[in-house]
Amino acid sequence: MAGLSDSVYNVLKALAELYNKTGTPVKSRDIANVLGIHEGYVRNMLSILKSMGLVISKAGPHGGYIPTPKAADVLSRQTFSIPIVAGANVIGYALDVTLIGLLSERPYASVRVVGDLSEFVNREVKIGPLPSGVVVIGKLARADLESLIEITSIVSIPRTSAKNIMTPNPIVAKPSDPLGNYIRLFIEKRYRGIPVIDESKRPIGLLTASKVMEAVASCRLDAKVGDYMMPNPPTVHEEEDIHEVIRLMVTSGIGRVLVVDSEDRLVGIITRTDVLLRIASLEQLV
Repeated sequence: MAGLSDSVYNVLKALAELYNKTGTPVKSRDIANVLGIHEGYVRNMLSILKSMGLVISKAGPHGGYIPTPKAADVLSRQTFSIPIVAGANVIGYALDVTLIGLLSERPYASVRVVGDLSEFVNREVKIGPLPSGVVVIGKLARADLESLIEITSIVSIPRTSAKNIMTPNPIVAKPSDPLGNYIRLFIEKRYRGIPVIDESKRPIGLLTASKVMEAVASCRLDAKVGDYMMPNPPTVHEEEDIHEVIRLMVTSGIGRVLVVDSEDRLVGIITRTDVLLRIASLEQLV
């Protein structure tokens, strides 16, 4: 039996407790205050929960997040949210993964899923990382609530923390900086992303190569970094393990994750390349 990753579980649990206490939609900042973590990180986790059908969002000044009835059942069993990937896309999530006949000629994985996988039957899919650090790769033989994967390979991911694989003290930008100050880094140095921080060194955005090229193409060299940065970048705490980094890269579709310390200050950045240097066989997953 699998369960939610600690990060996702803690956010869902805090949301449920706050909602049960007030009976009104819960703001992401309230969850962040309860857990003592960065609000951007909470929003990343809420996006995952929303895609799993465990959370809904309400718009407006009195809006926020509400746990769905399914959330209570998931919390009671502490099941894991494990991404299922086909190509470069997340196509669903595994709640339970049971490996069958690993020593036989045709091993299978029985998977209880969230999402419709029917169009991916007979195609290769990847599930993981599982809590054990394993990624299961195989052909989707049956797509249902209880799906079946014909396993072709299993990759084990060594446990290590984000701070052990990150690039420390990366170049950063402020939202008020002229965008033109950073164009050379993207063109000549081939940067793919630069963290954007506030006055307290907390990450508030990510300036990406695609956005910089968009500004150049539009002749907006007088723009500010804040005009083109991606807000709410994927963020992990430095003690999170590599499994959570990979899950976040896969679910967000972004090949870089910002790393913060216990006071939510930026201390490093992890790129897809950093992960692959540790686990070369996972290139198609992240």
